[in-house]
Amino acid sequence: MSEQLAKLINSVMDKVKADSEEWISNLSLRYEAELMSVIEDEIKKHSGELEEADRQSMLNREYKLYDASMNIKAEYLALIDELTHDVINNVKERIKAKRDSEAYSKLMMALLNQAIEVTQSRELVITCSPRDKALISSLAAKIGISVEFKSGDEDMLGLIASTKDGLITYEATIDDVLNRMIDYIRSVIKGVADEVVKQ
Repeated sequence: MSEQLAKLINSVMDKVKADSEEWISNLSLRYEAELMSVIEDEIKKHSGELEEADRQSMLNREYKLYDASMNIKAEYLALIDELTHDVINNVKERIKAKRDSEAYSKLMMALLNQAIEVTQSRELVITCSPRDKALISSLAAKIGISVEFKSGDEDMLGLIASTKDGLITYEATIDDVLNRMIDYIRSVIKGVADEVVKQ
């Protein structure tokens, strides 16, 4: 009798245990569903704020990307400017090193011919370095022009030519010539730099 009672109790216990597990499982699922429902409701309620936060996040990201790209562009342009000035200084140093050469003499002759063309005069007042006075005198005699001299800076490369009345002046120092070419020099450097960046 006691054995049957024990079996009955065990059977009832198993049933209660199974029912309670099912109930707990169902309760868990129900609360999970309710929780999801609450979450969805809250998301819907705050969807405008979430969208605005997302939009602000996107704008912030875009601004940062734009800002970073502008900084990179500024650094790139600064580097191009630095390279341009390095090239100009290098050219001046090379010309200075060849001051007593045939190449410098040819350069001065070309500048003198340009001065005649620009001023439309064969009587010029030339400002140059005292070091170039003898060379320019010799070149002027070769092409049959009359020159008067004004002393320029000792390190001056090239010349400044004016008509005797001072109405027309042609600045043909190496600094002036290179400054007139600066945009061309910069564009050449930029072209080479762009090719290097692509590789």
